[in-house]
Amino acid sequence: MNRRIFAIFGILCILIGMMALPTFAAAKTQLRWYLRWDSARLENVAKPVIEEYQKLHPNVEIVLENISNSNEYFLKLQTMLAANSAPDVIYPATHQGYVLAANKQLVDLMPLVKKDKIDLNVYIQSVLNLYKNKKMLFGLPIDTAAFVIFYNKDMFDAAKVPYPTDNMTWEQFVEMGKKLLKDTDGDGRIDQYAFHFDTNTVWQVILYQKTGKLLFDDLYNPKKFLLKEKDQIEALQFCADMINKHKLTLAPSQRGSIGDMFMAGQAAMNIIGHWRVPTYNASVKFNWDVAALPQSGKVKANRGDGSCFAITKDCKNPQAAWEFVKYLAGPNAPGVHKLLNLGQMVPSQIALTTHEAYLRPPGQRIINKQAFLVGRENMMTVYQPFTSWYSEAENAMRGAFVPLWEGKATAAEVVKNLAPQIEALIAGI
Repeated sequence: MNRRIFAIFGILCILIGMMALPTFAAAKTQLRWYLRWDSARLENVAKPVIEEYQKLHPNVEIVLENISNSNEYFLKLQTMLAANSAPDVIYPATHQGYVLAANKQLVDLMPLVKKDKIDLNVYIQSVLNLYKNKKMLFGLPIDTAAFVIFYNKDMFDAAKVPYPTDNMTWEQFVEMGKKLLKDTDGDGRIDQYAFHFDTNTVWQVILYQKTGKLLFDDLYNPKKFLLKEKDQIEALQFCADMINKHKLTLAPSQRGSIGDMFMAGQAAMNIIGHWRVPTYNASVKFNWDVAALPQSGKVKANRGDGSCFAITKDCKNPQAAWEFVKYLAGPNAPGVHKLLNLGQMVPSQIALTTHEAYLRPPGQRIINKQAFLVGRENMMTVYQPFTSWYSEAENAMRGAFVPLWEGKATAAEVVKNLAPQIEALIAGI
C-alpha cells in the first residue's frame, strides 16, 4: 500500500511540476509587407492596418518595409527577387506587376479567389483586366489613376470665364483656355497660362479617346505600332498644338525649375490625378475644385492603371499572405476604407465610388469626386505595352517627343523617326 501511495505521490509531483513549467506560444507567421507610400499613408493607414490585423490574427506578425520612391522601390524589389529574398506582400504599379507576373515572380491569385468565392465583379472590370496575364490574376487593384482638370476658381472668376464642366470636349477646352491667358506685367509675354500639361502621360489618353486605339495593336503581344496611322498622328499633333499653336501651356523644358505651374499660380488648371489632392489641400491657398477630363472622339475613356497588392513567388505562406491581401484590397476591405477616409485615392471597386468615405471623406475639402469617374467605361494604361521591353519603348518615345513639345518638329516628323526604333523592339532586334 505504501508503495502505491508513494507512486501516486510521485506522479502527482511530476504533473504539478509540468504544470509549473513555462508555456511557449506557437511560433507566429511572419509576413513582410513592402510599400512605397508617403509618411501620411504610413502613419494613418499602414500602421493602423497592421495593428488591427494583428489583433484579429494574433498568430501573424506583419513586418513593414517601405521605400517612397517608385523607381527605387522597383529596383530593390527586382534585386530581392533575383536573390530569392523578396517580401511576401508587395505594392507594384500596374505595369510593374505585369512584368513580374510575366516573369513568373508572382503568385496566381485566381485559384485563391475561386476557393474563397470572391466576387471579382465588385471591381471596375476595365481596371481589373489590367491585372490579368492570360488566365492569371496577379494582383487585387486598389485604385485608379484617372485624370481630371484641377482648376483655380479665383483665376476663372477674375477672367469672368465659366468654370469647366463635366461634359466638355477637348475643342471646348482649348477655346476656354485661350480666355485664361494673361500678360500680368504688360511686357507682351504670357504670365498666366491656361493649364499645366504632363507631356509623358496625358497625350496617350487623348489619342485613345480620339481614335479608339492604343499605341499598339495588342497591349500584351504587340505586332504593330499604331502611332504611325493618320488619325493617331493628327491626335498627337492636336496635343502639341495646345502648347505651340495656342500657347495654352509651356513645354517641360520651358518651365525652368517649376514642377507644377498650377500650384505655383502660373496656370489656371492642371490635368492630373487624385494623388495631388492631399498636396493641394495642404499647400494651396486659392479656391479650387475639379472637373472631368474632356472627352472627344470615338470612345469615352480615362486612365485606369494604378497599383495593386500582390504576393511574390518567394512567399513561404501564400495562404496567410492572401488573407492579408484580402484585408487590404478585397471587396469592401478595411484597408480600402482607411485610404478613402484619408481622401487618398479613387477606388477600383464600383460600390465604393458612391460611398460617403470617397465622396465626402471626414475632415477633407469637399470636391467634385464624380469627375474622377467620367470615362471609366474604357480605362486604359499609359504604360504601353505590357512587355519586357516597355521601358526601352518609353525612353525612346519620351526622347523623340521633346522637339514636338518644343515646336521644333511636327507629329508626322517625330513619328517617322521614332517608328523604326519601336518596330525593332517589336521584332526583337
